[in-house]
Amino acid sequence: MMKRSLLLLSLLAVPCVLTSCKDDNTTTQNTNTAAPGTSTTTESHIDRLCELFKMMNTPDTEIKILRAGYTGDTATLENLKDKNHIGIYCFGAAAAGNKELVLKCLDQNEGLVGAALGGHMNIVQLMLDKGATDYDRGLYGAALGGHMDIVQFMLDRGASPNDGLLGAARGGHMEIVQLMLSKGAHPNAGLYDAARGGYMDIVQLMLSKGATDYDGGLYGAALGGHMDIVQLMLDKGATNFNMVLEGAAEGGHIGAARGGHLDIVKLMLDKGADPNAGIEDAAYGGHLDIVQLLLSKGATDYNDGLRCAAVGGHVDIVRLLLSKGADPNWGLYGAARGGHLDIVQLMLDKGADPNAGLWGAAWRGHMNIVQLLLSKGATEYNWGLKGAAEGGHMDIVQLMLDKGATNLNSALEIAEREGHTKCAELIRAAMKK
Repeated sequence: MMKRSLLLLSLLAVPCVLTSCKDDNTTTQNTNTAAPGTSTTTESHIDRLCELFKMMNTPDTEIKILRAGYTGDTATLENLKDKNHIGIYCFGAAAAGNKELVLKCLDQNEGLVGAALGGHMNIVQLMLDKGATDYDRGLYGAALGGHMDIVQFMLDRGASPNDGLLGAARGGHMEIVQLMLSKGAHPNAGLYDAARGGYMDIVQLMLSKGATDYDGGLYGAALGGHMDIVQLMLDKGATNFNMVLEGAAEGGHIGAARGGHLDIVKLMLDKGADPNAGIEDAAYGGHLDIVQLLLSKGATDYNDGLRCAAVGGHVDIVRLLLSKGADPNWGLYGAARGGHLDIVQLMLDKGADPNAGLWGAAWRGHMNIVQLLLSKGATEYNWGLKGAAEGGHMDIVQLMLDKGATNLNSALEIAEREGHTKCAELIRAAMKK
């Protein structure tokens, strides 16, 4: 259930670097309708949560569900059927401290993690009474949020201190870091997170306690843009320079290149890092200066760079990489996933096969792009159906069925695996015809 939540927690202290993910009709005023006796929270906190989900390429539909749970939108809950979506809603409601809604959407473990993160002991206890057992993630959330009472509560139930150290180091809570170390947590468990957060005092404590994961510390420091900790890890013997530049350009990580840390990128290149290792992150982050630097140093991975620039919507980098000979099909694939109609059109004008974007557009629920690709001759309806089934987009599922998609068993399996029950029902109905 809600596989993203641990990664979400690990990113919580990272400053938002994306545009706001407010709904068009959302104001900046807090609309939380927490039950009496629960704490209220600020709109900026939910903005951070939903932007971090967006950083992980979470579909807009799921981000809206998170916001709905956090702000107390009961109408959204009434329409939710998918188990995964209910978990997302419950996480948001619990993080806001809304006991009444948590009980309505009851997902014990997601409620536990959200409540621990928000510091709501009453909801933590309630979730445990209702059968929650994910003590480790509960401890992580409490430690990240700096809630010592909940940290102790989770430890008493057998949670691993390593998970607590991860959260405390990432949140910069020295007192909880020290407690986790006294409970037997391995110092390596906190080095990456402390380095990423820029907490030099905690980094130095981890090292004094025997941490030796210098490459992990180097990577974390580079992601956060902390040159002092980068230098410290290099002095300690870190050598995995490529790892600093590279990252999952479409996952939850932000490499030095994607984060725009030009000084660290230059240092890693001087140390011998492969310039191709940073091209995806820099392109995705929209850092033209870093892309140009990497190209000048010999980067030739134009296609992956184009794909990531297109996902991120950076036309200037898209055009640069096309001029280097990148295949527009890769750009269409990325732009369709990212929902950037202007880049989709540019790639089609450059000769891209419309089928190259159909799965991604369907997966992310971009109906306007799906329709454009179909109008341009896309015929891979089975791929479109699979994408829509995985993303949970009923309108596109129905469209692909109407167009003649035939690989229904595979699409049904995907919809059921992802918990999209209504999409599964549509596909089953088509199978009976």
